[in-house]
Amino acid sequence: MRQIYLLIMIFTGSIFLQCGIGSGIEKVASSIDKASIIIDQGIQDITAESSNWRSILERVSQDLPQDISSAIRNDAQNLVNRSIATAGTELRCNVDFLAKRAIASLRWLKAKLTGDKNVALPPPGFCQVTPDAVDLNALQGSISKVTIHGYDLDHADASGKKIAFYLLKANGQKEEIPDDRIGRTTHYQVTINLGNMARKLYDDKVAKIISSWNDSQESFPEVVILPWTSQKRTETVNLARTSFMPPKIGRGDGDFNTHDNEHMSLDARGEIMLADATTLKYRVYMHAREERSDWTEVGGYSEWATAYTAPPGWRIVSFRPNSNSRHTANIIMHDDQQYFRPAGEVVQKFQVWGDHDGDEAGTWTRVDVFWRSIEVTIEQVTPNWAQ
Repeated sequence: MRQIYLLIMIFTGSIFLQCGIGSGIEKVASSIDKASIIIDQGIQDITAESSNWRSILERVSQDLPQDISSAIRNDAQNLVNRSIATAGTELRCNVDFLAKRAIASLRWLKAKLTGDKNVALPPPGFCQVTPDAVDLNALQGSISKVTIHGYDLDHADASGKKIAFYLLKANGQKEEIPDDRIGRTTHYQVTINLGNMARKLYDDKVAKIISSWNDSQESFPEVVILPWTSQKRTETVNLARTSFMPPKIGRGDGDFNTHDNEHMSLDARGEIMLADATTLKYRVYMHAREERSDWTEVGGYSEWATAYTAPPGWRIVSFRPNSNSRHTANIIMHDDQQYFRPAGEVVQKFQVWGDHDGDEAGTWTRVDVFWRSIEVTIEQVTPNWAQ
């Protein structure tokens, strides 16, 4: 019985060999082996000379046996096309990264060729994020988007989901950014639309934008959110000199006619005030009167003028010096008189022209105010989008 069984097996095997079935099995095996060797050689060559990764990928694709699976051949060609396309300026990856990526892709290709289930599809790779931080202190119009450059950004994870992006709040909670704000332009560029999101980022105290693939955040990009904080700065205002000639008032004539024993009284003032949260204003006052006989007199305030206006989005916190200046005196001499004021006042010096030959009231009597430099401290107000 055993001899008959052996004869049947020998006869059947000879028929298979004559029909070419055995040679076909051997041919398939040799093609896979050959393809594996070609891929291994590509990995070895890229490891040795990373700058030639593109030409090596092309060589691997071209050298694969013609009778290898069309799916494998298509994957190889797609790998070449995709890798070369992403090597342009948009990708912004360095050579070492691209070479390592090419090696990982070749290993995955070999695993697919040999049926090795332990080698997973390479995850998305990242080269550059622009900007790397979103500053809420910038004008809202500049907070518009985040662009991520990388490699295989369209790869789906084990659950079939592409890379996802989340708002990470200060309390540790995550909120996924909806897909209608994600622009998956190409497999090497993804754009996150942040338009009109400044208020949400501010209100929710978002600390970062994070990304996740295959339930992992490790080695995936993060974008820091710099919180809005009120900034302060100091600006210097130089008013230099203000000249003011008060009008004639009272019943006297136009001539002050001062002498050693007949004086004119003087009251000169320089004032700066905070008109509102954003504006400093200033004015000058002068009053002079002949203190005898016909009582020639001048007096009045200048119009309020703007000394400083805070830029849009800022308010005035304080200014210094902030003490207004006033000087009183009796004038008995002709021509100009100078009166210096102490530090801490807004006026450094009053220069007064009181009397000279002829009529002076309303035509010559005046005061020049020499202001000190004003240091104005301003701070940012809460922007409209955050109110």
